[in-house]
Amino acid sequence: MKRIKRNPGKFEVIDLFTALGREHGFKVSEDADARQFMGLVKSSLKDSFEDAKLLHGKRIESLFAHVAGALGGCKLIKQEDSGVIFTNDENLQPPDYFLVLKTGERIFIEVKNCHFPNFKSPYSIQNDYIQRLENYAELTGASLKFAIFFSRYNKWVLLSKSSFKAYKTKHSINFIEAMARNEMSIIGDRMIGTIPPLSVVFVANPEKEAFITEDDQARFTVSELKFYCAEKEITANTEKKIAFYLIQFGKWAESEGEPLYDGERLAGVRLNYQPEHEEDMVNARQQGFGIVDHLSSMVSTAYKQHTVYDQRVIALDAAADPEIFTIEIPEGYKGDNLPLWQIELKPNTDFSMAK
Repeated sequence: MKRIKRNPGKFEVIDLFTALGREHGFKVSEDADARQFMGLVKSSLKDSFEDAKLLHGKRIESLFAHVAGALGGCKLIKQEDSGVIFTNDENLQPPDYFLVLKTGERIFIEVKNCHFPNFKSPYSIQNDYIQRLENYAELTGASLKFAIFFSRYNKWVLLSKSSFKAYKTKHSINFIEAMARNEMSIIGDRMIGTIPPLSVVFVANPEKEAFITEDDQARFTVSELKFYCAEKEITANTEKKIAFYLIQFGKWAESEGEPLYDGERLAGVRLNYQPEHEEDMVNARQQGFGIVDHLSSMVSTAYKQHTVYDQRVIALDAAADPEIFTIEIPEGYKGDNLPLWQIELKPNTDFSMAK
């Protein structure tokens, strides 16, 4: 999926001038009004850059479009909450996005970011806010869902209002309930699993100097990368690309580098990736595979590399198309040396946490 090209420097700047001009009475081609406009923009940007909550929220809003585009279940993704609206009903709120799924279903998405440290803490949305969103969705003939990013766990959920617990003034849900009732599969999300460990070997160029320093640092020129799954070398190009993606963006823990020798000469360094916790590793041995991560989580990790540095937001959106942040797994994939389990989770609407 690719972004339709626009010229924001030409059209969106004049749109912003027009919007502010309605409030401040700006006139086109008046130098004084242009200077006042630029001053307002500069002041607003400064305030926004200092509002960490706003920056993280806007980044997550942009992230959802890339996640939805990368998962493969959408035909169209359009930002909905922009542009002028004229209406007889003031009790309306346009949601963040409008989606057309490959099934033909049309849905509106309101994106939320939850950074609560306790997975049992309820995340709430006020009823009057939900009502305004529902009024808009009803007018336009599409259903409404909420996409919540639980940022501490790097997990996306997609929920209908009925998945929340209703109270007098709000609707609430916690992380565990949200994961159980998650509808992300309708836009193509699934869990990806394989047999641990996944390994990558950085092969040292035999014609270049290669050695281990006194402080245990490997110094060599890499000539190629070799990939392994459960000790079997992965040789097919498609499988190599998938393995590298899972290694880069999955949640499996990275081992310390293991030096490999050809006689006394350093031949390369091997890194292994497998479930971090022993319990997960035991489960992987028993069932024959382990879950690397949700695809939506790996897309989010890839996107984070473009928009966050040292825990600080450096960009709210990325110029790259959604396909850059995902890996294409061919339909009917049958791996030679990289077996994959793709698990599509369906929502359990009857789930309830034991008290």
